[in-house]
Amino acid sequence: MPPNRTAWGIEVGQFALKALRVELVDGNVTVTDFAVIPHQRVLADPAVSDQTGMIRHTLAAFVSANQERLTGVPVVMSLPGNAGFARFSSLPSVEAKMLPSMVEYEAKQQIPFPIDEVEWDSHIFAQDESGQCPIGIFAVTKERLRELLSLYSECGIEPDVLTLSPVAVANALHYDLDLGDASSIVACIDIGTTSSDTIVIDKGSFWFRTFPIGGSNFTESIVQTLEKQGVNYGKAERIKVDRMPSENVLRARTMAMRGVTGQLVDEIGRSREFYQDAHHGSEIHDAYGVGSTLKISGLRTKIAGDLRLKLKRFEEFKRVMLSGPDAPDFAANSINLLTALGLGIQGLGLAKVQLNLSPISRVRQRIWKSKTPWFVAAASIFIATAGAMFTSVWIDSSALAALRTESESADKEVNRARELLAALEAAQATAGNTETANMTALLEDREVWAYLVCDTYAALATANPASAEVGSDPKAILAIAAANRRLVQLEDFSGAPKVDTNNNRQIEVSVRITLTRLPTGDPDPTKFFNETGCVLDWFRQKKERIDAPYTIVEESLTVPNWTKIVGGTREVQSSGSPDTDTGSQSGSGFGGSSSSNSSKPSFGGGGLQGRKKLDAPPTSGPSGGGTLGGAGGESGDGGGASNDGSSDPAASKTRRKRTEVVGVDEKLPALDLAKDAPIPAAPVLLTPTEARYEGILKFTVTLKGATAAPAPPVDGSADSQ
Repeated sequence: MPPNRTAWGIEVGQFALKALRVELVDGNVTVTDFAVIPHQRVLADPAVSDQTGMIRHTLAAFVSANQERLTGVPVVMSLPGNAGFARFSSLPSVEAKMLPSMVEYEAKQQIPFPIDEVEWDSHIFAQDESGQCPIGIFAVTKERLRELLSLYSECGIEPDVLTLSPVAVANALHYDLDLGDASSIVACIDIGTTSSDTIVIDKGSFWFRTFPIGGSNFTESIVQTLEKQGVNYGKAERIKVDRMPSENVLRARTMAMRGVTGQLVDEIGRSREFYQDAHHGSEIHDAYGVGSTLKISGLRTKIAGDLRLKLKRFEEFKRVMLSGPDAPDFAANSINLLTALGLGIQGLGLAKVQLNLSPISRVRQRIWKSKTPWFVAAASIFIATAGAMFTSVWIDSSALAALRTESESADKEVNRARELLAALEAAQATAGNTETANMTALLEDREVWAYLVCDTYAALATANPASAEVGSDPKAILAIAAANRRLVQLEDFSGAPKVDTNNNRQIEVSVRITLTRLPTGDPDPTKFFNETGCVLDWFRQKKERIDAPYTIVEESLTVPNWTKIVGGTREVQSSGSPDTDTGSQSGSGFGGSSSSNSSKPSFGGGGLQGRKKLDAPPTSGPSGGGTLGGAGGESGDGGGASNDGSSDPAASKTRRKRTEVVGVDEKLPALDLAKDAPIPAAPVLLTPTEARYEGILKFTVTLKGATAAPAPPVDGSADSQ
């Protein structure tokens, strides 16, 4: 692939944005523009609370000044070394086709994150003398990339390539110093604002190590030492780079930076030892120094003296030039532009290490975008070729136009016959399958009603009644005041199918319920019925379920209109509802007392709604009795009149008289069912002054699956008859 003619290299550091626009002229890299835009404040300053906003402001200034020159030009940007992950290792000599799979396996072993949470890339170096194949594996988390790319995109920059700063420095040195694969070892110490890199280039391969000590550590140590003198981060930054401080300031600065200087020297020495131990025979005696921190008086001398290392500041480029009035400024900033140069060289396609940590999806988008002109050209050729083919077909079609006209009449008749035949076959198939369809329809939606009943009971159970309320001991129930009972009872359940405007099948469900619960200080049970976690809330929470054959239409849920019932007397609590049953409920589970004049609750029964009254009058006595009769004294033992008509309680517990046997022509004696086979009535669980409330809960469900069949057409002849 031919190299690009122009590219931008942009580094967004902690102190400033540095950018180079490079162009390939006669095979040589030429700088056509550069920019160094400091942030409003150093990002490492603890007083900076919005680093992202500061970077956004700097990027906006750069884009505003170079928007036209950024269009259509590859942009390569860097990530600091401490933002990524790098590992260097060696693989045994294998066939070239096996290397990618071995590198991927090594990456999964080396990267300390799940492989699907990072973007990673690798570089394979030439085999060394021992036959080993050195590789470098580099990675960065996808979350960090999303943050950076989102910020750059907001400012109008869409980088084509993202790489690590140490890799960019290695590419810049390799190009500017014209290092071949046989060149001697070259080292570089890049001291940044918050971290530093030790980079080694050795015979075509490279290695680097990042450690978290930089210029900001020197500034912070000065702030801590001179804090009592009112020195903040900004003043400490100026004191750090002051070339001619007063004697007192120089002494205080030297004392403050001594500890950080020692740490920096130790880390550089440790990096050199790491490399030399892993590469026997490689000795590092010379190194280039990069970064504004090396402008601190005496720092370079201290590092060189303690490590016995010849450390030279990288003052100017050797192969890269900038002509014109800006040349002096470019030379003065050379020590800080090495990373930006390496990024620009990679954008031109001339880098030794082509590393790209951009998300794969973005890379693919840009590749397809670059191929769009070729796709357009191919489509144009295809359209032209197809047009020629269709022209030939049109000419042939014109010649057959006369024959087509004569055959149209015959074709119409043939099509008409085919339509009639198809209609006949469809009618026969429909007639043959009618019986099967009718039998199958009997099983359709058979599980819906079971779900509706279960859901209704589950919703009512959320009222959370006490264990005594659902027990079998009437005395325990009466011990709880009616207004405090949480039990909600289902009295009647029904549903009616319908079809909505979208042809969806629905069922309108109507549930008659009773309860006695009243919220504190509120004469209306609606608040309790509609509270969080109670009946209506259950329906709202469960409206959408995978296992249910329907969905609950939340808008159809309404608070019932309550009817208050006290001692058998009904009164509507809220606006009347045409669905509210106004019949007597004195015999239900909340039925009234058997004696309206007694204030003491009785366990005698009342009638059960919906059951036919018997002609025989109810038995008399304290046991009471409803329309179905029933036993039960105050003991609630279900006693009552005995089988022989005696009201003696002892007689009711004796053995039943032997059944009479009659002849064929004889008639059976008359029976009094209310007397001989009384039905025990439910115990009365309310005093005459306690109230219960009855209401109709309505809601609609939409069935899942196929929509309803369209209505058959109306036959107008039926109306005329």
